[in-house]
Amino acid sequence: MLSQHIIDQLQSYDFDRLARKESDGRRRLRLIALAHLKEGKSCSEVGDALRVSRHAVMRWVQWFLAGGVARLAGMPHDWSTQRLAKAQEEAFRQAVEQLQRERGGGRVRGEDIRQLLARQFDVAYSLNGVYDLMKRLGMVWISARAVSPYADPVAQAEFKKKLRPQSPANAAARHCA
Repeated sequence: MLSQHIIDQLQSYDFDRLARKESDGRRRLRLIALAHLKEGKSCSEVGDALRVSRHAVMRWVQWFLAGGVARLAGMPHDWSTQRLAKAQEEAFRQAVEQLQRERGGGRVRGEDIRQLLARQFDVAYSLNGVYDLMKRLGMVWISARAVSPYADPVAQAEFKKKLRPQSPANAAARHCA
């Protein structure tokens, strides 16, 4: 049972009228729940009538007490504000390419890109979120094996010239000897 203080706060609203005007189904259900509570029903009874848990009804009451009817729209999603803005996508693409160029050897990892997003664009992404962003932008996050900064292409070409192509017969004879 709700306290008298909460019931008094519910009395100043016509939840039935508000529910009839509401187009959002979830919000309408929450308004109907508050109308039932205003009539004196318990959270368990309201939950059973609306086929939701009593905990959901109690959460809606808390939301109403914290922010009034407007708060019944639901919880704000923090992650939706953490996304990279469309206007910043091209700058992000260039920043990733610059990061790859600055990296002499080795490859840019997802964690490196996650830190780049936090540092330069002030958005927080999870590692999976970084991979999803890269895929959405058409960027491949896995690249070919990086060329070592100490590699000598001339020495590699000379080494490859000296190698004899191995035929299957030569390879078998070498293993048997």
